[in-house]
Amino acid sequence: MGYQEKWVEALSFSGYAVRLTLDEVTEPAYMPVGEKLLCVGDRGYVYLQYFPHEKPYAVTKMMDELGNTVQWYIDICKAHGKDESGHIWYDDLYLDIVVLPQGEVYLLDQDELDEALQKGVIDSDEHSFATEVADQLLRDILAGKRDAFDFPNFFA
Repeated sequence: MGYQEKWVEALSFSGYAVRLTLDEVTEPAYMPVGEKLLCVGDRGYVYLQYFPHEKPYAVTKMMDELGNTVQWYIDICKAHGKDESGHIWYDDLYLDIVVLPQGEVYLLDQDELDEALQKGVIDSDEHSFATEVADQLLRDILAGKRDAFDFPNFFA
């Protein structure tokens, strides 16, 4: 598995960017999205991950072996950063947004967010925060504002 990461300061993006290449895959990974079953991991796939500075989300752009975008997967999180060992981390808040290249947009895991609140894993402030962040991102995405998630490939 090929791994690269860097801190980026650009007009379109500021934060950590990661490139992960899937070199060895035992079997393809599939994910149901809407009515589709997407192949999201196979030999030669590339994941470009973005951790925008001071933004409460992380984006993974998944590309197939030909470089075609399969999906953008947006994790809503409380925070993200780098630990003392140099590993990038994020504090996931359950909600996810998937954007497909054809324009479909899906909000995922609302049930997991609600269950985390009911079980006391998160509090009502964290629940509200995750919902507000997802709602704002969805409004931006549906308004055609791709700059919130469709960042350049800083490894090309």
